[in-house]
Amino acid sequence: MKLLDKIGVISPNALKLFASCPGKFYYRYCEQIPIPSLDKNFITGKNIHAIASYMLKGVGIEIFENALTAYEKELWNFLKSNKYFSYDIVGIEKSISCKTGDFWIGGRLDALVKNGNDYYILDYKTGGLKENMVFDYQTMVYLCACDSLISEYDNLSFVYLDLKNKKEIKIDFTNELKNQYTDKLNNMCKKIEEFNIDNLKKCDNKKCEYFKICKN
Repeated sequence: MKLLDKIGVISPNALKLFASCPGKFYYRYCEQIPIPSLDKNFITGKNIHAIASYMLKGVGIEIFENALTAYEKELWNFLKSNKYFSYDIVGIEKSISCKTGDFWIGGRLDALVKNGNDYYILDYKTGGLKENMVFDYQTMVYLCACDSLISEYDNLSFVYLDLKNKKEIKIDFTNELKNQYTDKLNNMCKKIEEFNIDNLKKCDNKKCEYFKICKN
């Protein structure tokens, strides 16, 4: 059975998971067996994302701010002071998608704002960032999807707001990157389409969440 038979739009997380382990991808997205996410950073991230969404929607947030922990308040104070929150709002917690080759890719962005005809995809990270986010699957998918969605703009950028380290990383979309992203995304989607679960071999990683049910 092809892995894409049960999946519609392929998300950045799905692409990352397949790249790390096709077996994990199969159990998570085809058999729909979730991976537990109960760590402290996960909960902190949900709280920060929620309060940011409320503020951008114009909902009073004082009661939510008062409920934040001291550490969460530190992260939130950095986030709410960023210049992008003063720009015009295009979408909040917005689902986006586009077709690349024969495949649909997409996800749900934190916010999309614009200043004149310059557009910025915003993503809040409470756990820090990797060294190079230019070819991260989230970067590639979101920029390609917003490029398809907006079509006419002067500039399109992906802005990662690293709350843990109090910095931002801005990636400007170019035609060169668009071509590279399209090739990389198509190649990975083709690998997913061609993968056969019957050929999966069980690894010896006993710390894997799916080790006990993984195919022998």
